[in-house]
Amino acid sequence: MHIPDGFLNPATIIATNAISAGFLVPAVKKVNRTLSPKRVPLMGLSAAFVFAAQLLCFPVFGGTSVHLTGSVLISVLLGPFSGLVIMTSVLIMQLLIQHGGILTLGANILNMGVIGCLLGYLIYKIFRSSLVGAFFAAWISIILASALCALELGISGTVPLKTALVTMSTAHILVGLIEGFVTFLILSTIGKIRPDLLRLEKI
Repeated sequence: MHIPDGFLNPATIIATNAISAGFLVPAVKKVNRTLSPKRVPLMGLSAAFVFAAQLLCFPVFGGTSVHLTGSVLISVLLGPFSGLVIMTSVLIMQLLIQHGGILTLGANILNMGVIGCLLGYLIYKIFRSSLVGAFFAAWISIILASALCALELGISGTVPLKTALVTMSTAHILVGLIEGFVTFLILSTIGKIRPDLLRLEKI
């Protein structure tokens, strides 16, 4: 789902970077004000897990790929703003290995951070913060993120919009089910082994 440089037109690049910044700036301020030092190691471990999980990707078309994101998982554990900060940090680190573009960083943050973490967490809360809710949130959010990615590519003229939407959405329906299952499995395991982690304040 990472979009490399050269795949979005200037207008889309400016718009996605501006929208992402509009969500990211208050998220960083919120996390900085309220973050306990005890949460830092868990945030680091979460970032490492997401970084590794996203490297297991498979090409779809036009330079894009399908992979797990871990967005809902980290948001359920630490909160949506923490999740957005972690996802942004991961995406920045992945630039070092050319996984995603510098100019398209805002688009990737929007797709996997804003949609994946913030909207995914909202969907999770709608399902009353249940494990089943986490499954559906992970599944739905990754489909929505892929659809937005396809829209960005289509608007930019990289590929026909209809082709992008059908290909990306279809591929991520299955990936979303896998993401949902992995999210459900990890959270249920944590609930049995370290239930206190699920009771951490959500930031």
